[in-house]
Amino acid sequence: MSWTPHDPYRTPGDHAVPGPQTGPVDLPPWSPPASPIPSYVPPQPHHQQLQPQDAPVPAPQQTRLRYADWGERVGASLVDYAILLGVVLLVGPLTAFSDDLDSLAGLAWLAAAGYLGWLNGSKGQSPGKALMGLKVVRDADGSTLGGPVGVVRAVMLAIMGGLTGGILFVLAVLWPAWDPRKQALHDKVVSATVVAGYPRARFGRQIFLP
Repeated sequence: MSWTPHDPYRTPGDHAVPGPQTGPVDLPPWSPPASPIPSYVPPQPHHQQLQPQDAPVPAPQQTRLRYADWGERVGASLVDYAILLGVVLLVGPLTAFSDDLDSLAGLAWLAAAGYLGWLNGSKGQSPGKALMGLKVVRDADGSTLGGPVGVVRAVMLAIMGGLTGGILFVLAVLWPAWDPRKQALHDKVVSATVVAGYPRARFGRQIFLP
């Protein structure tokens, strides 16, 4: 008598039917994948994932120049006139001691006004224009006018006011409000333009140096 393993799902009336062999079947040998497996790389700490030299460098900001608005020019002129007023207030009390010192006060004012004109020509910026980020340049190539031409520009404005009782002075100052290139009349005489968009300087000794 041969022994047959017990089948819990077989009833007493069922006959054993030979069937396919069941049980574990040997699988074919394992073969590596077609693409190589990448090597293991340990994760880096968070502070080392992006080094300073690997950080994106922002593009440098370009200076956007434009014609100076009328309000900007008025603001720069008020600063310059405040400096001239300070010179007069500083020298003015000396005139109380002698009538001969009256001419000294006038010469001091003319010297200060001429120096501001020289700054506008030599480096393109008087103290007021430096604080407002403005610059006086040539129409032709954008270079500075030069000290002598800067003085001529200031003298032309004074002549316009002196010969017309101040009427042409006011017209020259208002002209940039409607001029396409924002030029004043004394700018047109020396072919100059006032440009805005430069960095604003801080108040200090450097704005008074040529």
